[in-house]
Amino acid sequence: MKSEEDTVSSLSKMVMIVWLFLLMVITASYTASLTSILTVEQLSSPITGIESLIASSWPIGYQVGSFAYSYMADNLYISKSRLVPLGSPEEYALALQKGPSAGGVAAIVDELPYVELFLSKETDFGIIGQPFARNSWGFVSSSN
Repeated sequence: MKSEEDTVSSLSKMVMIVWLFLLMVITASYTASLTSILTVEQLSSPITGIESLIASSWPIGYQVGSFAYSYMADNLYISKSRLVPLGSPEEYALALQKGPSAGGVAAIVDELPYVELFLSKETDFGIIGQPFARNSWGFVSSSN
Protein backbone atom coordinates (compact mmCIF):
# COMPACT_ATOMS: atom_id res chain seq x y z
CA MET A 1 0.00 0.00 0.00
CA LYS A 2 1.24 3.50 -0.89
CA SER A 3 1.67 6.09 1.85
CA GLU A 4 0.92 8.94 -0.55
CA GLU A 5 -2.16 9.08 -2.70
CA ASP A 6 -1.83 10.07 -6.34
CA THR A 7 -4.43 12.29 -7.94
CA VAL A 8 -5.53 10.06 -10.73
CA SER A 9 -9.15 10.97 -11.11
CA SER A 10 -9.92 13.71 -13.62
CA LEU A 11 -12.43 15.19 -11.18
CA SER A 12 -9.78 15.55 -8.47
CA LYS A 13 -7.39 17.18 -10.97
CA MET A 14 -10.12 19.64 -11.96
CA VAL A 15 -10.84 20.53 -8.30
CA MET A 16 -7.13 21.11 -7.69
CA ILE A 17 -6.86 23.41 -10.73
CA VAL A 18 -9.91 25.41 -9.56
CA TRP A 19 -8.42 25.77 -6.07
CA LEU A 20 -5.07 26.92 -7.46
CA PHE A 21 -6.80 29.43 -9.72
CA LEU A 22 -8.87 30.72 -6.79
CA LEU A 23 -5.73 31.06 -4.67
CA MET A 24 -4.04 33.03 -7.46
CA VAL A 25 -7.06 35.39 -7.78
CA ILE A 26 -7.20 35.99 -4.01
CA THR A 27 -3.45 36.72 -3.89
CA ALA A 28 -3.66 39.16 -6.82
CA SER A 29 -6.68 40.88 -5.28
CA TYR A 30 -4.91 41.29 -1.94
CA THR A 31 -1.80 42.71 -3.63
CA ALA A 32 -3.85 45.18 -5.69
CA SER A 33 -5.85 46.28 -2.64
CA LEU A 34 -2.72 46.82 -0.56
CA THR A 35 -1.07 48.81 -3.36
CA SER A 36 -4.16 50.98 -3.71
CA ILE A 37 -4.32 51.71 0.01
CA LEU A 38 -0.66 52.68 0.16
CA THR A 39 -0.95 54.90 -2.93
CA VAL A 40 -4.00 56.76 -1.60
CA GLU A 41 -2.22 57.42 1.70
CA GLN A 42 0.78 58.78 -0.19
CA LEU A 43 -1.38 61.12 -2.29
CA SER A 44 -3.29 62.58 0.63
CA SER A 45 -3.12 66.34 1.05
CA PRO A 46 -4.06 68.63 3.93
CA ILE A 47 -5.97 70.72 1.39
CA THR A 48 -9.44 69.28 0.82
CA GLY A 49 -11.04 72.14 -1.08
CA ILE A 50 -11.11 75.89 -1.49
CA GLU A 51 -12.53 76.32 2.03
CA SER A 52 -9.54 74.64 3.68
CA LEU A 53 -7.19 76.67 1.48
CA ILE A 54 -8.89 79.93 2.50
CA ALA A 55 -8.84 78.93 6.19
CA SER A 56 -5.12 78.15 6.11
CA SER A 57 -2.35 80.73 6.15
CA TRP A 58 -0.43 79.14 3.28
CA PRO A 59 0.61 81.09 0.18
CA ILE A 60 -1.53 80.61 -2.92
CA GLY A 61 -0.22 80.94 -6.47
CA TYR A 62 -2.07 82.51 -9.37
CA GLN A 63 -1.27 83.26 -13.02
CA VAL A 64 0.15 86.74 -13.67
CA GLY A 65 -2.47 88.88 -15.44
CA SER A 66 -5.35 86.61 -14.43
CA PHE A 67 -8.45 87.93 -12.73
CA ALA A 68 -7.87 85.23 -10.08
CA TYR A 69 -5.90 87.75 -8.00
CA SER A 70 -8.72 90.26 -7.68
CA TYR A 71 -11.33 87.52 -7.29
CA MET A 72 -9.48 85.87 -4.41
CA ALA A 73 -8.65 89.17 -2.73
CA ASP A 74 -12.03 90.91 -3.19
CA ASN A 75 -14.56 88.05 -3.16
CA LEU A 76 -12.89 85.33 -1.10
CA TYR A 77 -11.18 87.82 1.25
CA ILE A 78 -7.79 86.16 1.04
CA SER A 79 -5.00 88.43 2.22
CA LYS A 80 -3.09 89.91 -0.72
CA SER A 81 0.17 89.07 1.06
CA ARG A 82 -0.66 85.36 0.64
CA LEU A 83 -1.12 85.62 -3.13
CA VAL A 84 1.98 84.75 -5.16
CA PRO A 85 2.17 85.71 -8.87
CA LEU A 86 3.48 82.98 -11.17
CA GLY A 87 4.22 83.59 -14.83
CA SER A 88 4.67 80.18 -16.44
CA PRO A 89 3.95 76.46 -16.01
CA GLU A 90 7.59 76.01 -15.02
CA GLU A 91 7.10 78.51 -12.19
CA TYR A 92 3.90 76.64 -11.20
CA ALA A 93 5.83 73.37 -10.90
CA LEU A 94 8.76 74.92 -9.03
CA ALA A 95 6.51 76.74 -6.54
CA LEU A 96 4.47 73.59 -5.85
CA GLN A 97 7.58 71.44 -5.47
CA LYS A 98 9.06 73.84 -2.93
CA GLY A 99 5.89 73.83 -0.89
CA PRO A 100 4.64 76.55 1.44
CA SER A 101 7.31 75.99 4.09
CA ALA A 102 10.22 76.54 1.66
CA GLY A 103 9.05 79.70 -0.11
CA GLY A 104 6.71 78.03 -2.57
CA VAL A 105 2.92 77.76 -2.59
CA ALA A 106 0.40 75.29 -1.16
CA ALA A 107 -1.83 75.47 -4.23
CA ILE A 108 -2.42 77.35 -7.45
CA VAL A 109 -5.80 78.83 -8.31
CA ASP A 110 -6.42 79.26 -12.01
CA GLU A 111 -8.96 78.69 -14.74
CA LEU A 112 -9.66 74.98 -15.24
CA PRO A 113 -8.42 74.75 -18.88
CA TYR A 114 -5.02 76.14 -17.82
CA VAL A 115 -4.90 73.80 -14.84
CA GLU A 116 -5.70 70.79 -17.05
CA LEU A 117 -3.04 71.84 -19.58
CA PHE A 118 -0.50 72.14 -16.76
CA LEU A 119 -1.47 68.72 -15.39
CA SER A 120 -1.18 67.09 -18.81
CA LYS A 121 2.57 67.75 -18.60
CA GLU A 122 3.12 67.55 -14.83
CA THR A 123 1.97 64.26 -13.33
CA ASP A 124 3.28 64.90 -9.80
CA PHE A 125 0.36 67.21 -9.03
CA GLY A 126 -3.40 66.90 -9.07
CA ILE A 127 -6.69 68.76 -8.79
CA ILE A 128 -7.96 68.77 -5.22
CA GLY A 129 -11.59 69.41 -4.37
CA GLN A 130 -14.39 70.56 -6.63
CA PRO A 131 -14.39 73.54 -8.99
CA PHE A 132 -15.73 76.57 -7.14
CA ALA A 133 -17.57 79.85 -7.70
CA ARG A 134 -17.47 79.63 -11.47
CA ASN A 135 -17.66 76.43 -13.50
CA SER A 136 -14.29 77.02 -15.10
CA TRP A 137 -12.19 77.39 -11.95
CA GLY A 138 -10.04 74.82 -10.23
CA PHE A 139 -6.86 74.60 -8.27
CA VAL A 140 -3.79 72.40 -8.18
CA SER A 141 -1.95 71.15 -5.16
CA SER A 142 1.10 69.05 -4.55
CA SER A 143 0.25 65.44 -3.81
CA ASN A 144 2.85 65.28 -1.03
